[in-house]
Amino acid sequence: MNRRPLNVTTNSYEVTALPTRPYFHFDVITPPSVAKGRNYEIIDRLQTDNADVFNPRPVFDGRKNMFCRRDIPSRNYSVAMGRDRNKVTHTVTIKRVSIINPTDVQKLTRPRQQGDSAELNAMSLSLLQLIVRQAPNIRHRFPADARSFYVETNSRDLRIGLSAWRGFFQSVRPTQGRLLINIDVSHAAVYTPGPLIETMLHHLDLRDVRDLQTINPQNFARLRTFLKGVHVAIVIPGQSRDRRPPRPRPISNLIAQAGMQEFDKDGERLTVQRHFETKYNLQVRYPRIVGVRIGKTAIIPAEFCHVVGGQVYRKKIPPQAQKMFLEFATQKPRLRITDIRNAVANNTFNYRDSDFMTDSGMRVQERPIEINGELIEPPPIKYGPSRPGSNQPDILNVAFKSGSWNVVNRRFWKPEALRNWGVVVFDRVQEQTVQRFVTTLVTNLQKLGMTVMNPHPPIRQGNATNPEATLQELLAILRTQYERQFGRPQLFLVMLPANAADCRRIVKHWGDIKMTISTQCVRNGKWERCNDQYCNNVALKINSRLGGVNSAIHSPFNDVLKESMVIGADVGHPGPGINNRPSVTGMVATVDPDVNMMTSAASIQRPRLEIIQDLDKMVKAALGDWRAWRANNIPGYEQNQLPPKYIIFYRDGVSEGEFSQVAEQEIPLIKAAFAQSGLPERMWPKLLFIVVGKRHHIRFFPIDERDGDKSGNCPAGLLVDKQITNPNYQDFYLQSHAGLLGTSRPSHYVIILNETNLDKQAIQTLTFHLCHTYASATRSVSIPAPVYYADKICGRLEFHCENGASLSDTASDVTGGTAEFDLEEWKRMFKNTNLHRHKYFI
Repeated sequence: MNRRPLNVTTNSYEVTALPTRPYFHFDVITPPSVAKGRNYEIIDRLQTDNADVFNPRPVFDGRKNMFCRRDIPSRNYSVAMGRDRNKVTHTVTIKRVSIINPTDVQKLTRPRQQGDSAELNAMSLSLLQLIVRQAPNIRHRFPADARSFYVETNSRDLRIGLSAWRGFFQSVRPTQGRLLINIDVSHAAVYTPGPLIETMLHHLDLRDVRDLQTINPQNFARLRTFLKGVHVAIVIPGQSRDRRPPRPRPISNLIAQAGMQEFDKDGERLTVQRHFETKYNLQVRYPRIVGVRIGKTAIIPAEFCHVVGGQVYRKKIPPQAQKMFLEFATQKPRLRITDIRNAVANNTFNYRDSDFMTDSGMRVQERPIEINGELIEPPPIKYGPSRPGSNQPDILNVAFKSGSWNVVNRRFWKPEALRNWGVVVFDRVQEQTVQRFVTTLVTNLQKLGMTVMNPHPPIRQGNATNPEATLQELLAILRTQYERQFGRPQLFLVMLPANAADCRRIVKHWGDIKMTISTQCVRNGKWERCNDQYCNNVALKINSRLGGVNSAIHSPFNDVLKESMVIGADVGHPGPGINNRPSVTGMVATVDPDVNMMTSAASIQRPRLEIIQDLDKMVKAALGDWRAWRANNIPGYEQNQLPPKYIIFYRDGVSEGEFSQVAEQEIPLIKAAFAQSGLPERMWPKLLFIVVGKRHHIRFFPIDERDGDKSGNCPAGLLVDKQITNPNYQDFYLQSHAGLLGTSRPSHYVIILNETNLDKQAIQTLTFHLCHTYASATRSVSIPAPVYYADKICGRLEFHCENGASLSDTASDVTGGTAEFDLEEWKRMFKNTNLHRHKYFI
């Protein structure tokens, strides 16, 4: 396949001078009960009070690591944090543990050698990150080691107590022969600073402060989850300005009718309202609304609390704000790189004048680097014969750089017959409108080569609050009236209201888990127009769900793929701060020569566990399905029953720090599956194990706008495998999809193990071609289809559980506690699907 050169700009800046002097590394031991934010304050006071010792100023990560150019005496230091500077409040122990020399930093840019200390490498990189980040983070009042800082300028109110802020991410990245600083525009949802009462009202969409007196338990739990841990300043009207205000404190809990709560003081029983009246001569205007607990005992009425600015919201953004946030965070490529260039030129990062940078001797080039990239030619796409009686496939040549093609006037590569099916309507629409859509859909299915044996399926209207009753009613009709003629029920077309998450959960659990019947949902606002483009998109999914194949790639690697099983695997973790839900593992494997027929597996394990615990069982089951599919569909296969020659394994969701852990544990599990399948070792498949990374900040921008696609992004097929690659792994960046909105993110591929005879260039091209096999799109996607599917499986926990509708991330907060995680109980709730040999997940 041809490749064409394409030079691009990337959002990375070269470090032109590395530290020239050694740094002393110290362990810092502070009281164990002190939070990270308070640690910074303690160490800051320590350095200020002992300026003669801590000069030049060290860098500190907020936990235990401190680096300084001079050797600080190792001993205990006393720190006074209160107003009385003579009163010791904390003891800090500082102990030297190592020295990082300039040669240790230089080792980061070359392949790791025997005898190199992994711990020293990690500490050297941590030192560089802190030197680079410390000054701008402190200036913008973010933790000194934070990867991103944000500013309120040009922020957008999301109307739920949150605002969208824009800022910058920066990270030092070792590459072959040099160090780079990766800089990117970053966006975050931030608690809107201001009066706490306004935040509460906005979050619950209430208009009157008195509504906070009678909120129901569900809204109280929502509010507690939203506000727990948020720092508030206590503002007492009329308090002397000469008096230092108390430092902001985190909310530990919410208290209903806070002003009416009672406590004992000096032998007297007081309410919180009475306490504020007597101590501060203040009237509590809203004693019966929700207030806050600070620490273990202090109760503060909400009217005296102000949310402190700059606090990043770490949880999943609520659905009602996601669209606004996405619109704010979407930046066209040219604007994004311009913002980055301007920020560096305007010294936003203090590279030129930061004491930490100048003391270290580090210097950064002030223009982004340019990279020599290449464009990989896309594979032709095979469709079914367009002429009656012909058995020759239609070969569609995808336009170079386009990343998409058109299905109009094409016939599916392997169309599946639609025989026994029905339609359920949970939306308020006229029957004739439904009939018109069904007729248009059937026409498009037939044009694409599918046989629709019952073009006038039964239609039933149902109640979205009780969908299972209607589903069962229609199932009975299909079985009694249609099964003898058309066979068992295959598909339910389900028409949903615009916002019907609970209804969809029940439908999917009923079809995927209970009844093993495919369900195709369409949503109000999409289907009513009855246009061919939408119907064709639905048709892609229906044919795939039924076991058909929409298209296939005509690749020079087809001979390799005929003997290969391509596997995608991923682990999906619960949201930040949620520890009472499991992590979900998903795996999808190809079983046919065209790498389009799939088998899949899903499981659950302890939250945040990255290693796929059941991987050996999953791979063993996939090998069994490989044999079964080929025995049923390939004449003569039963005589030899050869296993795959290669297993091409794409593993999603692994961070750089976990590469070695995943390699050491998951590769043996895959090979254990070969043994468990009864294969003699000489017949074991050769393994190609590749980690797929999407959570990174590397971006590419066309130098000449004429080289970009319609969205202004680099075109589909961009490959970068030089100048910014890792010194310790074979890796490459591939932007395999065309841009739609914003700036496209390339995927990062790291080859962990290669037992095959495929070289790096072949692996790159093969990977790009596998991005053209995603069943529900006529475009190349961002990662190979099997790993894309595995990622989708990991998001379906609620569909696999009987009580999926109640699996709320805030469920444990209704009573104010944190639910214990019970893996065995979750395993009892989690049910697998018998549709695993069909693409139920698309």
